[in-house]
Amino acid sequence: MKKDIRTNRLFVAAIAVLCTLLWGTAFPAIKIGYRLFRIDPSDIPAQLIFAGLRFALAGIIVLAAGCISGAKTKKMPVLHKRDILPVCILSLFQTYGQYLLLYVGIVRVSGTNSSLYTSAAAFTSVLLSAAVFRSDKLTLKKILGCVIGLAGIIAMIAGKTAGGVTLLGDGLVILSNVSGGIGNVISKKINTGRTPAQVSGWQLFIGGTALTLTGIFLGGWLDFSEPACIIILIYLGAMAGTAFLLWTMLLFHNPVSRVAVYNLLIPVFGTMWSGIFLGENIFTLQNLISLVLVCAGIFLVNSAKHSIATSIKDQDNTTQN
Repeated sequence: MKKDIRTNRLFVAAIAVLCTLLWGTAFPAIKIGYRLFRIDPSDIPAQLIFAGLRFALAGIIVLAAGCISGAKTKKMPVLHKRDILPVCILSLFQTYGQYLLLYVGIVRVSGTNSSLYTSAAAFTSVLLSAAVFRSDKLTLKKILGCVIGLAGIIAMIAGKTAGGVTLLGDGLVILSNVSGGIGNVISKKINTGRTPAQVSGWQLFIGGTALTLTGIFLGGWLDFSEPACIIILIYLGAMAGTAFLLWTMLLFHNPVSRVAVYNLLIPVFGTMWSGIFLGENIFTLQNLISLVLVCAGIFLVNSAKHSIATSIKDQDNTTQN
């Protein structure tokens, strides 16, 4: 029996790195977008609209791609009655809740701390997955891998001013990343009988629309006077759609911990892209040590053995919801 390439460790590594590389571009792209749309850092309603339009557009792009590919396989990304509740729950955690909490809290958090808290998504996914899926047991290697990966992020931000810690700032940003981690597990849990395009497309569209409406309800608006505004919005939408589609595909076919640990690369790539597009200095010993430690942590988590047979049983026992 030919092994599915989507479960191959090298394939998973390549696609997961690509996803985090794409998500890393969001750091400078969002800063550029704020400047183009004239969004003040404290204008949360406008930020929610900006994020909402980005994710709703991402959802439309994924669904369009699903329709094109589904025309051949006869698996169109239609949202059936049985799909509504599980997809909405996923959207609540992975898009709406995650980014609502992030945008409300991040204005009170230093960039140093926000980078550190990104690791919460990886830790949450690894721990929660061990409790939900029998095939994804928590092992010493996984714990050490996460700890070493966290050390890598700490190494990257060492020496920078962290500022004070607040419940409404740091607390909400941590919860934001925990929400994203829970979303990873839910995405894996609801995969039976559904396609990655169907799940990721609809959850992005529903979550993005909800964020946009929330921003409008709070009195926010966007200034589209700059022609480049449309370009940056299209880029962010296409980037998010591509990354979420590929990420969901990986979660569908692999243990959550094997995929989620790559979240630790996002702040590393975010720093790299910021250096390229915003002129920040990235060629430092701290960043090199950080990259080495994060990669070592990812290697440790992925070197842990997973039972393929048990993984199949997990999927078979997953309810259709």
